[in-house]
Amino acid sequence: MACKIIVNTDSGNGACLNVNSLISQLGLGECDVTRISRNSDWSADGYDTVVVCGGDGTLHCALEKCRDKQLIYAPCGTLNEAAQNGEINSVGCVNGTPFTYVAACGSFTEIGYAATDKSKKRWHALAYLPQVIRSYKCHDIPARLNIDGKQTDGNYTLLMVIKSDRCFGFDFNRCYRKRRGMYLLAVRSAGKDCLLNRAKIFFPLFRVFFMGVNAPAQKDKWLLVPFDKLEITLKTPQNFCLDGEKRVLAGKLTFCEQTLSKSINVVKPPLNNRKRRKNKPLAHQ
Repeated sequence: MACKIIVNTDSGNGACLNVNSLISQLGLGECDVTRISRNSDWSADGYDTVVVCGGDGTLHCALEKCRDKQLIYAPCGTLNEAAQNGEINSVGCVNGTPFTYVAACGSFTEIGYAATDKSKKRWHALAYLPQVIRSYKCHDIPARLNIDGKQTDGNYTLLMVIKSDRCFGFDFNRCYRKRRGMYLLAVRSAGKDCLLNRAKIFFPLFRVFFMGVNAPAQKDKWLLVPFDKLEITLKTPQNFCLDGEKRVLAGKLTFCEQTLSKSINVVKPPLNNRKRRKNKPLAHQ
């Protein structure tokens, strides 16, 4: 079995990973270890198994690159949302592009990709707090939603397709615990961005993220519902957060759940003490 280990040293705890211990923990033989940074390109051609050590964005990139390989995920990121539900048997899909737990545009979605690697290493989850303030805006996204054949038009400040019970560190989608699968969260816009409209969207956002949602609901200002097939038709291109990675999507977007031919095993990564990590030997370079 040819195995490659990808270590994203820019991820929250990537530089602290004890690669020797991880290899022993997984019972692997000889492995090829490649250390990457956030923007590094890499390939797993010629390998059967890929061990991904990084955050949600690193796993997202591995999903796109390694669709025919066995993936093992050692979460070394800041929030590690994709690892919260254990073994990953299925993923979301938008127009053929896989994502593990979230694809979202609009209010607050910049949080996922705007925080710098340096700040995340230093402040961990607290690095996202400044992004919360900067990204608190009222968006006005015209979109047509077709949820399992039921169509509606509207303008939205947040459109989130989520395959998890949590996102942005908020454990809000409690429906997921009763029925796993794909969910759509849509919060209606109050209009163009201004202080008044920011105030108007505060309550629905507070209601969803801070109070949580226990059962599917469709309210005047927001909805959170499960679906088998969803189509979102955008009038203008939007910046999406796909598992912490920025992607510009436009036009007709088709979302569905896709069962993986090979489940992704999630393992707890062995980490060195931060103060001593520079003195640790590096394995299998």
